[in-house]
Amino acid sequence: MTVPCRLCGRPVAGADGRAGDVFCCDGCARVFDVLSHLDPEAGTAYLEAARRLGVIPGEPEAGAPDLPADPVALRDERFRMDGLACPSCAWVAEQVLAAQPGVASASVDFLTGTGTVRYDLRVASADRLTAALDRLGYRMGPVEDEAGVTASRRLTVAFVLAAVLTMNLMSLSAVRYARDLGWLSEVPVFLPWLELGLCLPVFAVGWVPAVRRAAAALRRGRATMDLLVALSAGAAFALSCAALVTGRDDIYFETAAGLVTIALLSRAVEARLRDRAFRRTALLLRMDVARVRVPGEGPREAWRPVAEVRPGDVVLVDPGEIVPFDGEVLEGQVRVSEAVLTGEPAPLLRTAGDPVPAGARVEEGRLRLGVRRPFAETGLARVTAALRETLARGEGRLRAADRVAAAFVPAVLAVAGGAWAVRWAMYGAPYAWSPEGWFPSVAVLAVACPCAFSLAGVAALTAVTGACLDRGLLVRDPAGLEVIPRVRSVVFDKTGTLSEGRIAVDRVAWLGPERPDLLPHVLAAEHGAGHPVAAALRAFLHERGVPDFPPEAEIEDLPGLGRRMALEGRSFAVGAAGLFVAPREPEGTPPGATLAWFGLDGEAAGCFVLADPVRPDAATTVAALKSRGLRVDVLSGDRPEATATVARAIGADAAEGGATLEVKVARIRAREAAGDRILYVGDGTNDALAMAEATASLAVAGSTDEALAAADVVALHGRLDAVPAAVDAARRLTRTVRGNYAWAATFNLIFVPVAATGALRPLVAMLLMLLSSLGVLANSLRAARRA
Repeated sequence: MTVPCRLCGRPVAGADGRAGDVFCCDGCARVFDVLSHLDPEAGTAYLEAARRLGVIPGEPEAGAPDLPADPVALRDERFRMDGLACPSCAWVAEQVLAAQPGVASASVDFLTGTGTVRYDLRVASADRLTAALDRLGYRMGPVEDEAGVTASRRLTVAFVLAAVLTMNLMSLSAVRYARDLGWLSEVPVFLPWLELGLCLPVFAVGWVPAVRRAAAALRRGRATMDLLVALSAGAAFALSCAALVTGRDDIYFETAAGLVTIALLSRAVEARLRDRAFRRTALLLRMDVARVRVPGEGPREAWRPVAEVRPGDVVLVDPGEIVPFDGEVLEGQVRVSEAVLTGEPAPLLRTAGDPVPAGARVEEGRLRLGVRRPFAETGLARVTAALRETLARGEGRLRAADRVAAAFVPAVLAVAGGAWAVRWAMYGAPYAWSPEGWFPSVAVLAVACPCAFSLAGVAALTAVTGACLDRGLLVRDPAGLEVIPRVRSVVFDKTGTLSEGRIAVDRVAWLGPERPDLLPHVLAAEHGAGHPVAAALRAFLHERGVPDFPPEAEIEDLPGLGRRMALEGRSFAVGAAGLFVAPREPEGTPPGATLAWFGLDGEAAGCFVLADPVRPDAATTVAALKSRGLRVDVLSGDRPEATATVARAIGADAAEGGATLEVKVARIRAREAAGDRILYVGDGTNDALAMAEATASLAVAGSTDEALAAADVVALHGRLDAVPAAVDAARRLTRTVRGNYAWAATFNLIFVPVAATGALRPLVAMLLMLLSSLGVLANSLRAARRA
C-alpha cells in the first residue's frame, strides 16, 4: 500500500498505510525536520515557496500545465556507470535516462563508464534516475569517487561464484555420462535436482541481468549481444527443465551454466580494461578542488574557497595532497610527483624558488606554496574542463562498432532459426523439438555472440587513449585520433608552440621622435590580455615605472593582430605590423626577433623588440615527423623574417609569416580542399579557428581556452615530442581496430556455419566465442603497451 510523502506528497510504496512521518527520500525528511522547528507561519511560508520554485521535487498534479523551462531548475549531473557489459548497454542506459520525466538530455560513455544527465529539479531527482537504472542492472555513482570503480570487482566475484558452481555441475554431470558409457548401472534420483539447485545461482548472477538488459533494449527496438546470451543459455536451461519434469535423461544444466559463466568471464575481463581507463580520468577530475588550507593567526590554520585565493597568497599542501595552484616553493624542500601531467613517475625534488604546477602531488615534506595565478587560469583547470567536455560528448563515431553488432544480431537469429527449420523439414517435428534438433541453433547463438564486434573499436580506443594519458597526451575527441593516420602535413604555429613562450622585451625602438607619453596607453590597451606578448609588454613597462591606469575607452580585440582603442578622438593600436601602414623595421633588429608595434591612426610610432627562444626539442620533433613521411610547415602571425628564421633553424619545409587569423583559416581551408590532410599544432586564440578547419589538431599545455576547445589532442606536459607520439598512437589505433575487425569477422564467418551444421556443442561454441573476445582484448592491450 502507498501513502503520500509528508513533505512533497509523492506516493511512497511499501508504507504501512498510516499517514504520518513517511517520506519518499532522505532529502524530504531533512527538509521537513528543519521546517518543523520553525515558527508555524514561517514554516508554511517556506514550504509554499519551495513548492512554487520547484526546490521540493514532486510529480505535477493531474491536469496541471507543463512546467516552463527554467534554467535555474536544470541541473547537470556527472556520474559513474557500473554494469555496462558492452557498447550496446551504454545506448540502452542512455535511452532509459532520456525517457525519464524531467530529463532534458542524457549521455553515457562506454569508453570510460561515465555519463552526464541534465534534468529538471522540479520533476526528477538523482534517486529516481538511479532507481530507473537499477532495475536494469546498471548502477550510478559519483564520478569523482575512485571507490566507485567496482564494476570489474563485482563481475569478478560473480564469475568466481559461477565458475565454482559450474565446475561442481560438470563433476555431477560426469556421473550421468558414466551411466551412458555403462560404467554405472543407474544415477541417483536426486542428482538432476541437485544440478538444478547449483544452476539457479549461476543464472541469478549472470543470466537474469542479461535478460533485463536485453528486454530493455528490445523495448527500444534494439538487439544487443545480451539477447544472444539470454537465448542460448535460456534454451539449454529450458530443455533441461523440461527433461527433468518429464523424466527424460537429456539434461544439460552444466551446458547452460557454462554458457553464463563464460559470458561473465568475457565481461569481467573487458570491465577491468575500462576501469583502468576510468581511474585515470577520475584522478584528473578529483583534482578540481573546492577548498584549500592557508596559514591562519599564529600556529592556527584555516580553510578558504579556491575562488577567494589570489596571486601572492600562501597555500599549504600536505603529503598525499594535490597542488591546487601554479606556484613556487617558498621555503624548505619537498618531493612532488608530476606523473599525471607529464607521465614521469619518479618524484622530483623542489626547493625554495622552484615552480610547482597545479595537479602535482606532494610525496614528501609539507609544501608552502606561493600562488602565481588564479585557479581558473591554471593548466589543470583547463585540462579538467576539457576532460569533462570529452566525457559529456560520449563515444561519437566509435558507436559504428555497436551498429555493426546491432545489425549482426538479427542475422544470427535468422541463421539459428533457419537451422532449426531445416531440421524440422528434414527429420520432422519430434526431432526438431529434441535436444539434438535444438542444440545446433543454440550453438549458433553461442558462437556468434558479437562481443568481439562490439569491443573491436572500443577496446582498442580505451587501451590506446589510456596509454596516451599515461604519457601526457589527453585525447579530447576520439574521432580526431582516428583521422590522424590520414594526415599528410603538420602545420605549426610559432609563438608559444615552436618557441618557449618565455617572451622578453629587449628594447623599445622608436621610428621617429621618442613618444614616452604613448607607453602608458600601451599598458591600457593590453589591460587584461592573456597573450604571452601582452604579458611581456606589461612586465617590461611595469619594471620601468610606466604608470598603469585602466583604459578609458572600450578595447577592440583583433585576433591574430593585436588590440585597438580610441584615444582623444584618434585610434591607438598595439600589435602586428598589419595594423599599420608599411612600418619600417628598426636598424639592428635580429632576424629571429619578434616586433610588437604601437602607434596612432595607422602610423607606427615605435615597436618593442622581443626575444622568444625556440624550444630545444623543436628540431628533433620536425625530424621525427619527416621520418614518418609528413611535411612540416610553419604558419605564424609573427613577421615573415622571424618566422622564416625559425623554420630554417628547425628544418621545416616551408614557412609563412604575417598570417592573421583570417589568413590562417583561409590557408588551411584551401589546402584541405585541394586534398591535403593537415594536423594543426597551436596554442593561441588566433589558432582556434584554423585548428577547427584542419583534419585534426593538437594543443600544447598552457593553451588558451579557445585552442583547448578546438583541439582533438592536448599535450599535458607541453613538450613537442607529443606530436610524433600522437601520430604513432593514432596509427597504432587504426592498425589495432582493423586487426580486431578482421579477427571478429573471420571468426564468425568460419564458426557460424560450422555450428549450424551441428558440429559444435553449445559449450564448445561459447568457449570459442570467449576466445574471440579475448583475442580482441589481447590485441588491444598489446597496442597499449607499445603506445
